[in-house]
Amino acid sequence: MIVVLEGPSAVGKTTWCRTHAPGYVKGAPSSLDAPDLFADPLDVANFWVPFNSGLWESALQIERREGIAVCDSDPLHLYFSFSLWKAGAIDNRLFDAEVRLYRRAMARHRIGFADFVLWQCVPLEELRRRAKADVEHPRRRHELYVSLIPWLKRWFEARERVLPGSLGGWPPAQGLQPVGMGKARTASRRYDVATFDRMIQDLAGR
Repeated sequence: MIVVLEGPSAVGKTTWCRTHAPGYVKGAPSSLDAPDLFADPLDVANFWVPFNSGLWESALQIERREGIAVCDSDPLHLYFSFSLWKAGAIDNRLFDAEVRLYRRAMARHRIGFADFVLWQCVPLEELRRRAKADVEHPRRRHELYVSLIPWLKRWFEARERVLPGSLGGWPPAQGLQPVGMGKARTASRRYDVATFDRMIQDLAGR
């Protein structure tokens, strides 16, 4: 099983993983030499889709070794460009480019749907307090990330509609309890491009 922890920036995903899943798959480090978010959309997409496909491969390796892998954000990171677009921070070109590239990667089994997503959110002022207190990971665009929250929720709600039973609440104060997640096993649909297409169509209609 591959389990993903998700929620807004500064909600505590990495902190939880360090405590309860020391072999977790880390998201993008802050020191990563990536193109700027507002650079040419094709350059941004061509950087991040292979990078996140590498995170998926890391999750598969941990799963094979340990039986369960935990990621501190979803390697299928298409929700970020979707949320940026819908929040009005960028136009739709990055999302459209990433849809094509992620779809191709999924068809080639280089990235897929995680089995279970654990979602957590906290009040906005608490998010701001945590972001300000985190000197290890400065968040220059935290207010932008806060504006994405409604669209992040919409993304994972759409995921739940096409993969029912694969979204749950994230218990940040306790260890991972996979009991009850059995019904959410999506291994046979991890690389199902038709499910991917239905999800994108679902989002387009809302």
